[in-house]
Order: sequence, then structure tokens, then C-alpha cells
Amino acid sequence: MKKIKDERLNLVTLKNVRIAYLFQTVGILAIVIYTQFTSGPNAGFESPLFLVLILSSSLFLFLQMRVSADIEASEKKRKKPRPYYLYVILSLAFGVLMGLIIYLTDRQNPISALISGIVFFVCFLASYSVMYYLKKKRSSDDDDLD
Repeated sequence: MKKIKDERLNLVTLKNVRIAYLFQTVGILAIVIYTQFTSGPNAGFESPLFLVLILSSSLFLFLQMRVSADIEASEKKRKKPRPYYLYVILSLAFGVLMGLIIYLTDRQNPISALISGIVFFVCFLASYSVMYYLKKKRSSDDDDLD
């Protein structure tokens, strides 16, 4: 039996996957919120479903960055991506800002504020690094075509 390759069928399949992912995410979020209401606010964050929700959302956003980088590259022509150190400085500033906010709201635990600031810094730096790599790759590919 020959496999049918039709772009319309691929598009319908992708739409079905998107609807299933949305349904799954809403279901997990509903379970986490229900757990918070019935067992207390910290129980929802300690649930393994909360970890699954955060990891799946993060994975989806990282995968979506490639699509948005391709769309951005086709919409407007940027000569070169911004220097990488600007992304590092921006990530560091956001990590310090979030660490300060957490420290000002909970002065009992300065270590948790430091850890949270480092986590925000690493997360933002990772996402900016992926975006920088995709933009630089796209820029070098465009330069090779010219």
C-alpha cells in the first residue's frame, strides 16, 4: 500500500495535534488548580503534574521559536543579529531584577531569592541563545545565497 503524501492532510494532522495539546494542557492546569484549592496552595506546586505542565510549555515555546524566527526572517530583512553580549546582559538584568523582587517580598529566605534569580538568568539565557543561534544561522544562510 502506497503512503499518501498530501499537504492538506498534513495540515489537518497538525491542527489535530495542536487541539490535543491544548486540551491536555488545559486538563493538567485544571488538575493543578483543583489540587491547590483542595490541599493548599503549595500542594499544587509540589505535584508532578505541575512539573509536566512547566516542562511541556517550555518545550513548546522552544520549538515555536524556530517557527517565529523563520517568519521574522521572511517578513523583514535584518542584516546581522545583535551581538550576543547584549542577550547575556539582558538575561543577567532580568535575573537580578527577579531575584530582588523575590528578596523584597520574602526577606526570610535570601538563598531562595538568589537561586530564583539564577534560575531566571539561566532560563532567559538559554532561550536567547537558541534564538541567537537560529537568527545567526538564518543570516549566514542568506549571505551564502547572495
